[in-house]
Amino acid sequence: MHSVARRLRPFNLNFSLHRAKQAAAAAAAAACFALTGCQTYTAQTQSRDEAFRAGNVAAALAIADKDVEKNANNKDTLLYQLEQGAILRAAALANLPGAPATTVATAAQTQTNQALLAASPDAISPRIAHLTRSIAAFDAAARRIDDFEAAAKVSVGSEAGALFTNQANLPYRGRAYDKVMLHTYQALNYLHLADHDAARVELNRALQRQRDAVEANAKRIEEAQRLAAEAKSGGVKDDQGRQGSTYDVDRAKSDPKTAAGIAGVESKFNSAILPYGDYVNPFTTFLDALVFTHLGADASDLERARKSWERVVNFAPNNPHARADYIAVEPDLQPAPIAASAPLSPISVPASAEPSAVAAHDTPAVAADTEVAPATLPSLPHSLAPARLTYVIFETGSAPYRDQIRIDLPLFLVTSGISYVGMALPELSPVGGHASSLTVTTADGQSHRAALVASMDSVVAQDFKNEWPTILTKTIISTGTKATIDAILQKQIQDQAGAGGALLFKLATAITQAAINIADTRTWRSLPKEFHYARLATPDDLQLTVSAGGLAQTVALEPVAVQVVYVKSPSAFSPLLTGHFVLKP
Repeated sequence: MHSVARRLRPFNLNFSLHRAKQAAAAAAAAACFALTGCQTYTAQTQSRDEAFRAGNVAAALAIADKDVEKNANNKDTLLYQLEQGAILRAAALANLPGAPATTVATAAQTQTNQALLAASPDAISPRIAHLTRSIAAFDAAARRIDDFEAAAKVSVGSEAGALFTNQANLPYRGRAYDKVMLHTYQALNYLHLADHDAARVELNRALQRQRDAVEANAKRIEEAQRLAAEAKSGGVKDDQGRQGSTYDVDRAKSDPKTAAGIAGVESKFNSAILPYGDYVNPFTTFLDALVFTHLGADASDLERARKSWERVVNFAPNNPHARADYIAVEPDLQPAPIAASAPLSPISVPASAEPSAVAAHDTPAVAADTEVAPATLPSLPHSLAPARLTYVIFETGSAPYRDQIRIDLPLFLVTSGISYVGMALPELSPVGGHASSLTVTTADGQSHRAALVASMDSVVAQDFKNEWPTILTKTIISTGTKATIDAILQKQIQDQAGAGGALLFKLATAITQAAINIADTRTWRSLPKEFHYARLATPDDLQLTVSAGGLAQTVALEPVAVQVVYVKSPSAFSPLLTGHFVLKP
């Protein structure tokens, strides 16, 4: 402690007292700010999220549009653009009356824009208008992400100076799963609009985002390790330029009290992780397989589809629909022909297909573009290639949100013993109340149950786990370093200015810490909890009924080779939102 204190002694004591008095005089204003300006993102967006989960898509969209307008060019712009894009997709499924369709400035030659430019405004349906607005929102978000990444490549240094500010005040640059889902949703938007070429481009971009994330995470970990080494050697300066405190991150993490709090956070995200691999989104892989199977232009496209189905089967080993799709594209696994008179048997999904039954040891993690060996596949008692095929995709629930938790952090240098200061960290909290399954029935009495293909809880948790070492290291450094410096200065002031001066300084630092020591809980809230899908022969009467959470809706189909019905359920108590597009005429 004495070496640190000696290095801090040249700091102007009168200035410290003056700063303490100023801060004390502003206590009321600061407290007000802490209750409003320092609200977590979860609290700020509560009304929008509640409306969305209740099925009031119109109200949620109105709030999302206002949020984008109010945050047109600030630190949170990207996040609000992502929320708007997803909620506009829901508005399209709900077929809400909407604003005029939007052309996309950076994709002016797409089939979508050519059609929009050629059509009269009266001929554009509300569904198409919402889809094109969604495309525009996601396109703006993608450009912002590209700008962030381009700036990061040419920037020198790090955000070490931002260690001592509220982390939620830094620009939101998008997490890896944000970027992958952005392009996945864009591909779906274009598929709804029959712009297949643009959909293929978006799937390629999604795959590239997964690959880029691995390199970005390695750099992030390296940066955290460098900062930890600087803190241990006393090389970190606080926001006022005060240098001299040393703080050992590893020693702090090993403190029993701190370690117990950290373990609690880690157990929550570890319990949600399925064996998908780093930055892999199985739903994106599924959509890639679906598109390149039925829209493949050549042998290379079909081989890409085969490899994607291999991965889907390994990600979702209990999904019989995925097994059927994989067998249909894998020549070595196709069963012997069935007699023409043999009836088509419905696919029944066993109870073990529930996400809770898929344990981490069931199958190894698989990277986004790694070739995998085919899973063991039983023969299936139904035709693998009916004349007409219908897919039903089910998007249900809400992805986890980030909450804030306080964990005690040891201050080794303040007294002969160990005192503690509270540090604020984010933790993942799952969202319940979703419709856990979807059943598809046809007029002839056949019933098909959609099976899990991707858990977004797992995708988000894996991303959080990858980011966690950096979050933890930076929070420990900022909280521990600043608290240690302030504690030593408080003792100096008490020695030289008495208890009154120390009290003022203590109040000032407490207010400052309250405004700074807040976790960054920003996360894309309108993402779903899970994706399921079913695969069935198109019924002769071109109708099917989808039911989930006690709600049902009949969908009219078309006499085409391959089509997709898309069903979204924000919660078990909200109306089902449905859409439909043709994949192959």
